Amino acid sequence: MELSYFEQLRRESQATIEEYKRKSQLFTTKRTLSFLALLVTVAVAYDMNSPWPLLAGILIFAYFFYLIRGHSRLHDDLNYEINREAVINDYISRFTGDWKKFEDKGEDFLDRNLTQDIDLNILGDASIFQFLNIARTLEGRRLLASRLVPYPINTHELKLRQEETDFFNNRVEESIKLQAISRQIPFKHSVQTLLDYLKDRQHDPGSFINKLIFILPVVALILLGAGLMNLIPMEASIVIFIIQLGIALVSLGKNAVHITPLYKLNKELITYCQLLYTMKSMLPEKRGRLDPSEIDEALKPISSLGKLCAMAEVRHNFILLFALNALFLWDFHVVRMFIGWQKEYGHKLEKWLNIWYEAEAAISLSVIGHIRPDAIMPELLADNPSIPHIEADKLSHLLIPYVENVPNSLTLKPSLNIITGSNMSGKTTWLRTLASSCILAYAGAPVCGKGFKLTPVHVLTSIRVNDDLGSGISTFYAELIRIKNMIEVADKGIPILAVIDEIFKGTNSADRIVGAEAALKHLSRTNLITLVSTHDFELCNIKSDQVPVNNYHFEEHFHEDKLLFDYTMKDGPCKTTNAQFLLKLVGIN
Repeated sequence: MELSYFEQLRRESQATIEEYKRKSQLFTTKRTLSFLALLVTVAVAYDMNSPWPLLAGILIFAYFFYLIRGHSRLHDDLNYEINREAVINDYISRFTGDWKKFEDKGEDFLDRNLTQDIDLNILGDASIFQFLNIARTLEGRRLLASRLVPYPINTHELKLRQEETDFFNNRVEESIKLQAISRQIPFKHSVQTLLDYLKDRQHDPGSFINKLIFILPVVALILLGAGLMNLIPMEASIVIFIIQLGIALVSLGKNAVHITPLYKLNKELITYCQLLYTMKSMLPEKRGRLDPSEIDEALKPISSLGKLCAMAEVRHNFILLFALNALFLWDFHVVRMFIGWQKEYGHKLEKWLNIWYEAEAAISLSVIGHIRPDAIMPELLADNPSIPHIEADKLSHLLIPYVENVPNSLTLKPSLNIITGSNMSGKTTWLRTLASSCILAYAGAPVCGKGFKLTPVHVLTSIRVNDDLGSGISTFYAELIRIKNMIEVADKGIPILAVIDEIFKGTNSADRIVGAEAALKHLSRTNLITLVSTHDFELCNIKSDQVPVNNYHFEEHFHEDKLLFDYTMKDGPCKTTNAQFLLKLVGIN
């Protein structure tokens, strides 16, 4: 879709919001007038001692109640539309570059030992996760982060992921609707406390208690009725109510063990039901792990659990807590129903909620297809998975706006590929484009290009290498560790895409060239595709006995004292440099 499509959706949403606000104001006026009319009719009925004003009052009260219900539904519609506009604004931000202000960067999932996350902008500030993520739940966010990893997956798993992503790829407005509904869920929401309870506790209050909590309230209400009819003293029913309250207070802590996991989940469970119901209406058949029959199975139990949560939240109201327990032994009934629900459905809740977490991850990945006209599904090659092979046709980077992107094409087999070029010419961007596209492919996401095929390869990187003063590690030594790890993984025969930017930039030129030649010979094997960017033209002449050595370059040109780049990769080593021009450009002669 183009930016204009989402701008039109925003205008429509804004118009709807204004209409809802106008109607809301009208409801407020009608409620105020009807309430005043109700007061007048009550006063007139009292003065006239006539049934007609009383009948009018009843009709006005019914109309007042109707207005309250209608206003409440309108308020829900208004909140939904406000959330929908926020979702549309997020899509527009992905076009304008404002997505870098998104709150969720996935930093809580960063693994210090997984350097690819930082090297390839997978997680963290200005990352692919920040660009894509729409998940509100902690589990949905975690699932998305767990899929953006540099390790290959089997073809069956990839097929499931691609089916889910492709399903939402073709349903932009339905995806927006789901995102708008999900915004009712608090950010990083989790039901893990409830799931842990359901796994660990299988307590039953016993048949005697289950009978007692019905018998006592019935006896108390019968005695109350008899007391009101002056058949027995009122004190008899009051004694029973006091006994019931005493029993409830004595068991307050024990019941709390069962009731506490239900707190603050009522609205969220209602939202989960709305989400699953909406998904069910969208799904004609099973797609990936999204199964409409499982959704249908989940709707009623989750809805009933939401009602139990609402009953449990009575405990937050001190007066209601005492009154309902004195009258009905309320807490015991909540515990009884919850334990019954647990026995019947407790083992399935996690599976049902996973349906939505799966959808959150899939919708996040489908964002690429929603906003990029060049989005295509990668193909995982399985002919000879032990020999790495990558075919990139007009591939470009997701985080660079479509109108600014310059795609490049390259077919890679086991080889050593030396990429030279001037500063800012596009070398590092191309390395990140190729490597991050592999990670998106494993996640089940589209990539940006005309075609992308690959065998399962482990993506290993050495791009953003920094020193570690606390551990006494210099930049050069840190890069040595990265490359040593590549060699050790290669020794195991694992197919690898090794990406190294400005090899050994942390040391002097003489040592850098000698060290780079030695390292690259170790990385020139039949199970590796190695790409290395460098400013050292001497490395263009490196030889390897096992695999071909290819040279590519990016270049610039000058026009009217301006430095211009075409960001297009060409065959052969680079012939130009621009360092002296850049020094002059910033005033350093």
